[in-house]
Amino acid sequence: MRSFLLPAFGFLALAAPASALAQDAALAAPGCGVRVEFASYAMGIDRAAFDRVQTLLKRDRGVRGVEVQRWGREGETNLCVQLRRPSEARRVFGRVKAVLPAKPRGPIKVEARGGLRFETPRAR
Repeated sequence: MRSFLLPAFGFLALAAPASALAQDAALAAPGCGVRVEFASYAMGIDRAAFDRVQTLLKRDRGVRGVEVQRWGREGETNLCVQLRRPSEARRVFGRVKAVLPAKPRGPIKVEARGGLRFETPRAR
């Protein structure tokens, strides 16, 4: 039993920093006016919420583009939203926040310039 657990822990120790680095890189992306992170509880992301957010962003005239950054094995994804003007950040943040379900299948985080931050489900 011990001989099985040791390699498993070693693998986890090596795999964890890679996903953390992907998340940190998305935070530091210079063109992100709004960032949306779809995470998972080992059963995939909330695909319906992801699709709603993508549709909303495609139709929003204040959005110049959306970069999709996949970082997990179960569909974990960050959306880096490039805005036409920095002043659009608060409005787009509010619109994205409004379409998110209260109890999603996995954690969803929205961040925008100026320190705006929202997580669902709320951290306790």
